[in-house]
Amino acid sequence: MIKKINLIVVAILFIAQQGMAQEWIVPEDQKATQNPSEYNLNNVKKGKDLFLLNCKSCHGDAGKNNGLPLVPPPPDVTSDAMQANTEGELFYKITHGRGGMPQFSSTISEDDRWRLVNYIRNYNSANEPLLVEAPPKKAKLLASVNETENKVEIFAEVETQDGKYAVLADAPVSISAKKAFGDLPIGDVLTNKEGRAEYTIPQHLIGDEQGLVTVVVRLGEGFVTEPVILDAAKVGQPKEVPQLIRKEVLWSTNENVQTWLLLSYLGAVGGAWLAIAYVVFQIFKIWRVGKQED
Repeated sequence: MIKKINLIVVAILFIAQQGMAQEWIVPEDQKATQNPSEYNLNNVKKGKDLFLLNCKSCHGDAGKNNGLPLVPPPPDVTSDAMQANTEGELFYKITHGRGGMPQFSSTISEDDRWRLVNYIRNYNSANEPLLVEAPPKKAKLLASVNETENKVEIFAEVETQDGKYAVLADAPVSISAKKAFGDLPIGDVLTNKEGRAEYTIPQHLIGDEQGLVTVVVRLGEGFVTEPVILDAAKVGQPKEVPQLIRKEVLWSTNENVQTWLLLSYLGAVGGAWLAIAYVVFQIFKIWRVGKQED
């Protein structure tokens, strides 16, 4: 009986695997859908970020063929199997998913799904590759905060072949606010032809009780340099803290103390004292009984 059940389970799994291994047919009206997202470096880079976040765990690194051993195996983005798809087919499969491939229609916006397609097409022989895997360049990054104008002022340089440094133009720089559980991205800016950039801190950024924010400035991919950390910059809105917590007073004449909380506290304390009194009383009774017996 057990052998028979095992054979049935194996047969079901085999049929399921064969079904999943069948060619993924995309509706004809979807194959020729044109990509509305322009094939440029910015969109391809954003597509790469989306791929690393949502797809790399299964498909692996581009060109490394180190995807998960699933059935069917997730194809490498550089593979002929992947590149044989039209842009419309890629978008359809990313959107709807199938089997082990999740559908991203509800988790990735339509524009970003097309950017994912742009990233995949970066490895198509018919397109000019916009992302070139090159060793990162050594760079220098300087930054300061202009609290009067609520701006971060940035200057970047890159090491040249002769070991000297030159201004770094058109380099992406990201600005974040350091929080307790990681950095909160604020925005991005590009350096100009002089290697300089300015970023205006959004007015809605919340700091601590005094409006102080620790600003973190980083160069984009392709450069090796330490981030610049600007501590306690007064560029945020003061965080509203309840008066009860700010004064660090719980039981007082503070008007913020809730009546139910005060009564609960008094009840708990009163109950504790009654329990102690009861224990003492029982000990006293035992002592009296022992005294009488003596």
